[in-house]
Amino acid sequence: MEMITSVSGLEQASQEWLGSPVLALDTEFFWERTFYPILGVVQVATGKDRCWLVDAVQVRDLSALGPVLAARGVTKILHDAVQDLGILKRATGTAPCAIFDTRLAAGFAGLSSTCSLQSLLLDVLGIELAKVETRSDWLRRPLRPAQLRYAADDVVHLPELRERLLARCDSDRVRDWLQAEQTRLNDPANYDDREPREMYRRVKGHARLSARQLAILREVAAWRELEARRRDWPRGHVLDDDVLIALACHAPPNRNALGSIAGWPERLPADVADAVLAAVACGTDLPAEACPAPAKRMGPSAGRALKARTERLLEQVRRACAVFKIDPALVGSRADIENCAQQEAQSATPDHQLTRGWRKELLAEGSGV
Repeated sequence: MEMITSVSGLEQASQEWLGSPVLALDTEFFWERTFYPILGVVQVATGKDRCWLVDAVQVRDLSALGPVLAARGVTKILHDAVQDLGILKRATGTAPCAIFDTRLAAGFAGLSSTCSLQSLLLDVLGIELAKVETRSDWLRRPLRPAQLRYAADDVVHLPELRERLLARCDSDRVRDWLQAEQTRLNDPANYDDREPREMYRRVKGHARLSARQLAILREVAAWRELEARRRDWPRGHVLDDDVLIALACHAPPNRNALGSIAGWPERLPADVADAVLAAVACGTDLPAEACPAPAKRMGPSAGRALKARTERLLEQVRRACAVFKIDPALVGSRADIENCAQQEAQSATPDHQLTRGWRKELLAEGSGV
């Protein structure tokens, strides 16, 4: 195990990493009172015999790792890759490619696609990891020997785990589908901040609002997103979801009305209150045709028909996945499948992930079509 505590040390190690066909990666970070995680350690390994721990508290400039992330000839192995790669992309300024996610691979290898690395290593390699450092403070220095061992354990077994998972796939066909799914991780959009004007869809309770209320919610949720990023605060520390819904429902026109909103924070600076009011006014004044479409409410008959179509499609997914020993959760969640069933009812050629790529092939071949 080698500790990297300087930019020059990282630059030197990165040159070595660029020559490796596979590289295991992981991160340890602290994320409680900020919008963005604070990176503490980056773990890198080429196998059981070679591991590096990059001290991200001392090495603030991680840009030397960028060319490694971007190298198409170096397969980066991670477990549940998107969060770690999002952190590394922000730290290096470089979008990653050539990713192998062992969590996804497990789902194509006859195992659960939602299992932890700890359980996957135990199932596949018979290795039991001690997870006593899960809640460690990764920003405090010096790091304890137990923390260093914990951090290394998360990467040193990944190259062997990758090989074993590939061998456990049912066929070359399944390995091709696994590769197709892994290729989606090359999309830089996976690691970018979300579009602020789409954040209203993640606010709890938005589905019950009218078109005008959704227009207001879209504006105030976008303002909150940008404010949280600017201040590096959790979204709920700016305004919580209940307040956003109340703002959308009551559309307060001035500061007095704003103060009557349930849960509105006291002693909020005047400029912040004015910014919220401006967002509310923007949504209030939007032309009706520019407002988001509210959720469609189906009658009992249509609801029963959609449920029946969804159940039939779910059963088709289960049967096809059983043939190829693939976790059905990889094909889609129940909400995904319901959405596909709804599209099928509305169009002869639905545009949905279940009707494209390897998922389409799986459902056709698994159904004997």
